[in-house]
Amino acid sequence: MVAQWDAMNEEALATTQMSVKPVHLNTLTSVDTAKEAWNALLGMFKARDDAQLLRLMEELSSLQNRDEERILKFTSRAKMIRDELAMLDNPVDDNTLVLRVLSGLPSEYGMLKKVLENKDVKMVMADVTAKLLQVEQGNKSAGSSKLVGSVKSHAFAAAAPKTPCARKSVVYYY
Repeated sequence: MVAQWDAMNEEALATTQMSVKPVHLNTLTSVDTAKEAWNALLGMFKARDDAQLLRLMEELSSLQNRDEERILKFTSRAKMIRDELAMLDNPVDDNTLVLRVLSGLPSEYGMLKKVLENKDVKMVMADVTAKLLQVEQGNKSAGSSKLVGSVKSHAFAAAAPKTPCARKSVVYYY
């Protein structure tokens, strides 16, 4: 029975050693059992995941809209960081992600940031992205010379709730 166990252990250890990348092989040649090999790999990859987690948390906390970066690209970058954090069992809720995105916006979005940050409800990333896109589109149509003034008016328009008003069989939104 012991001989059979030893043979299975050696086969499992050999299979594990043949399955890893050459860079990890050195870690596995110093162990005697398949369980020790597994634990060594587990420790090595756990450390790598912790380093990845730390990098992603830092990236999220210092998230900034890069020069001339479109809103859709900026928010997509934020969502990718959130998704990678979730894969490492460290999920980020929508409200936190929205706050990180808002804090990374350039000063031209200051008015919209204030309006959204002072809302009493939890924010949803999809809704905030839509409002940011409205302001971005308004900025493009207004031209760069009127950028700051147009952001204020677009910020209020984007942040205003849409309430229906029925009149003569037609529904208007104001």
